[in-house]
Amino acid sequence: MRASARSSALLMLVVWTLGTLFWWGLAFYPIGTEAPEWLTLARNVCFGTAPESGLPNAAGWMVLILGPLSFMIAGLVTWSVELAAALRGLAGGAVGRGALALTLIAVVVEGSWVAKRLEQAARFDRISYANPSEEDLPANYPRERRPAGDFVLVDQHGESFRLSDHQDETLLLTFAFAHCQTVCPVLVRQVLDAGQAFADRRFRVVILTLDPWRDTPKSLPFLAKQWKLPANAHVLSGPVEDVTAVLEGFDVRYQRDERTGDVVHPALVYLIEPGGRIVYTFNNAPDRWLHQAIERIARHGLTAAASR
Repeated sequence: MRASARSSALLMLVVWTLGTLFWWGLAFYPIGTEAPEWLTLARNVCFGTAPESGLPNAAGWMVLILGPLSFMIAGLVTWSVELAAALRGLAGGAVGRGALALTLIAVVVEGSWVAKRLEQAARFDRISYANPSEEDLPANYPRERRPAGDFVLVDQHGESFRLSDHQDETLLLTFAFAHCQTVCPVLVRQVLDAGQAFADRRFRVVILTLDPWRDTPKSLPFLAKQWKLPANAHVLSGPVEDVTAVLEGFDVRYQRDERTGDVVHPALVYLIEPGGRIVYTFNNAPDRWLHQAIERIARHGLTAAASR
């Protein structure tokens, strides 16, 4: 057997191993709050990583599995005999056994990352954070009339979003972030469902990130695509100090883990009527409460118009 053929087979194995480890590491390496923006964007582009679960989408799984698998099949078809001989040669020497041991350790470490991420996703799938109540919104539910503090941030289109520019619309304002795997998917679904139900009216959904450290303006187009935001919905971010000032102004009580970047927060939704005043504040409300509150605002507006 020619030495060059064995060398080519061994080179193929090294390239495949390093490439596969890098590919899966890119998809599943545990990142915290200090992760570079390019890493998050690369995951989104390569694997379609879903914000709610942190896992690749269907196309991403195909890329992860079929890419390395097809490369290996091609290598085995071309160099099956040479590859077997090269592996026997590696196992016969101390250096070769050391290289094989390091490769095994790397595979085990990456396997633990993947297993942990899958376990987290499984827990997420088993737990529902939605309020299951089917009761109607109580007639005496506290109603407010306080002004919503004005602010200017950036939306998924790269445009400035000023709250006071939408005083002729009814707004649902909530707070979420891309890496949230608990209550955020419920909140986003709730407000978007309301947005679809009242799309024929002057109605707008506004989602403000709780994680401006990672949900930068550059990442918002991907986040909007993942959340399937319609035309009457915006996800907002901006400089960290600007976003945190808005969160403080709306009295959003949250705690952020500096090591992981995770944020613990309430399931808070504000309903803002035309004119820019907060009418209702909800925390973990049932779906129907949001719809009924919006209907009440609409009826109040018709009644007020008729009385003038």
